[in-house]
Amino acid sequence: MRIRPSLLIAGMVAVASGCASTPPADTARAPVQVYPNNPFVGKPYDVAGRIWTGTSKTAYRLPLFSTKEEAIASMQNEAASLNADALISVSCLDEGQSTWFKSNDPGFLCYGVAIKLPRAQG
Repeated sequence: MRIRPSLLIAGMVAVASGCASTPPADTARAPVQVYPNNPFVGKPYDVAGRIWTGTSKTAYRLPLFSTKEEAIASMQNEAASLNADALISVSCLDEGQSTWFKSNDPGFLCYGVAIKLPRAQG
């Protein structure tokens, strides 16, 4: 049985890539700051995304959290996944008390804009 050189090289590359170390994830990142208004008016920033406390199931049912804090925490997690620095223009509605969906239980729906601030040039 003879091993082809190309298979031998491919095997060595696969083993070497498995041994390569990756830097640890930055778990000490500060939570994304939340602002009800936009304190960055007139300052440069990039929009990372428009976020709301929704999922793909929201086409059939409103995405509601039992507390405003849970809804905002969900938005902060999504903004962090986009590498955003802040959430601006954040607004929360208690849909449990809306005219359309009367309920005794609170149900918060929140939305806002995730932004990335420019890094200092140095």
